[in-house]
Amino acid sequence: MIRCIAIDDEPLALKQITSYIKQVGGLELVGAFNSAEEAQRKLSETNVDAMFVDINMPDLNGMDFVRSLENHPIVIFTTAYAEYAVEGFKVNALDYLLKPFGLDDFKRTVEKLRKHMELISGAVVSGVDDDNAIFIKTDYKVVRI
Repeated sequence: MIRCIAIDDEPLALKQITSYIKQVGGLELVGAFNSAEEAQRKLSETNVDAMFVDINMPDLNGMDFVRSLENHPIVIFTTAYAEYAVEGFKVNALDYLLKPFGLDDFKRTVEKLRKHMELISGAVVSGVDDDNAIFIKTDYKVVRI
């Protein structure tokens, strides 16, 4: 289960994102927030795998919010402003959903999220042998280092 949060200051947009999260299997909605400040409090209390973040919000915008986090979850920006896309990828966003987006676009992004998380979890150290070498699973094979 991928634990996620949604952040958007527009109530209808937040409702749509949370609805999509509930419709797509394998996602667990940990929280939905109208501001980055509210989300920041939640992130300090619980582990979250991914967050769907609007960029243009009052007080603390989504881009500055992501930059302010030392170790942030996987970021997917959801915004009506295409001009922030390049900046979004500079902060290591996994994807950028341009509003208005539909359920099919959301599902494609979630599939990308799943594959990304599989890659992260697949590149784990699987053991140490007697020769002080370690084995790492990567690219569908185990490599001895």
